[in-house]
Amino acid sequence: MPTTLDGGPHPAAEPSEALRTLVTQLWRPSDDAPTIHVTLDRAPAGHRVVERYAVVPTPARARFLVPLVTRRSAAASVGGYGGLRPPGVRAARALLGLGFRSGLAQHALRRTLVVSAGDGLSGRSIAGHLLTAHLSEILGGRLAAGISVREPDPNLKPVLQLLHPDGRPAGFAKVGWNEATRGLVTREAQATAAVRHAVPARLPELLHHGRWQGRDLVVTAPLPPGVRRHPDPDRPPDPRIPLGVAESCGTRLLPLAASGYWRELTAEVGAMAGEAPAAIRAAMERVEAARGGTELRFGRWHGDWTPWNLGWNGRELWIWDWEHSTAEVPVGFDPLHWRFQVAVALRDLPLDDGVAAVRAAARAELGGMGVPAGERGLLAVLYLLEMFVRTCRLEQGGGGWHSRVFPEAMLPILREMETMG
Repeated sequence: MPTTLDGGPHPAAEPSEALRTLVTQLWRPSDDAPTIHVTLDRAPAGHRVVERYAVVPTPARARFLVPLVTRRSAAASVGGYGGLRPPGVRAARALLGLGFRSGLAQHALRRTLVVSAGDGLSGRSIAGHLLTAHLSEILGGRLAAGISVREPDPNLKPVLQLLHPDGRPAGFAKVGWNEATRGLVTREAQATAAVRHAVPARLPELLHHGRWQGRDLVVTAPLPPGVRRHPDPDRPPDPRIPLGVAESCGTRLLPLAASGYWRELTAEVGAMAGEAPAAIRAAMERVEAARGGTELRFGRWHGDWTPWNLGWNGRELWIWDWEHSTAEVPVGFDPLHWRFQVAVALRDLPLDDGVAAVRAAARAELGGMGVPAGERGLLAVLYLLEMFVRTCRLEQGGGGWHSRVFPEAMLPILREMETMG
């Protein structure tokens, strides 16, 4: 097998499932030919080492892979963009970065992830089999990559922080590795190109979008080094920002049932199998019967408008992660998504609390997006349907169920949707 992670001389410290998953997503070749091997601590006999990463803190509790290319790139991979992290995490990362810069961390963190190539793989052809080599060819110059190790979830895509050997940031690469995530990566590239100069904020420049070893890749330019996290998740940015996103590609006023958005959503759900999609179809039929003639304004949305997908460089707003953006949804979805994600993703509250947050935001905040009072309850219902369809789309594309929006929690809410709007 090309990936043979095991505990090696440390059988009590077997690598985590998250680390094994990441190795498969990044290094398993599309044809399963054993050209690249990934092991712990040492390369197999007859192989040469092409990459080495420190596993932080251990393979059993892996959270980050630190590239052992140069001390500066190792330090930058953990210490950069501190302003986007909470104070405690920022301080810990800064200390770890100092450790890698001095060389002490390399000695303290003895477990390494070793990427090696077989004898038959020449240096010239390595870019066809090793992602960092491929990206180095595209961007020009040798690159290192710092890689987070995340617990599997439906949206999970490897994200590589690309660095020059001297520690300067080179960009960020996302890797779509299955049907669901390949679509997200492609959508991000398309949306970034479409709206970059049309929204009232700054977006990282799109550097590359392409395919490699059965994976879809998108590479964006680095963020400003001084970018800071949004200060208060309970106080989202001015609603004129998401309104500007909505209007960036033009808006149209259409009856719900006649809109391309509703037709496409209906067709997508109709092609899905299972109990949850069937319940969504039934809820959509009830909504269409009751409110299909209601005229709504349609425009673009960011699609993942959350505190962790934007930041401030002085007074300048930067927005990233456009992978869920589409050009025709009811105007007003982004503010509802902010409240839903803060409740469910950030604070880990039950789905019912997320639904309550959406309904409250629809009543109190959609006026700032120009949504008439009589449409706000309908917008809350449509947004929740959108999220439930997204959940099923990711599950059926190979990503699994979202831990909070799984069928057992979703179904009672769908049954109540006739009265929610």
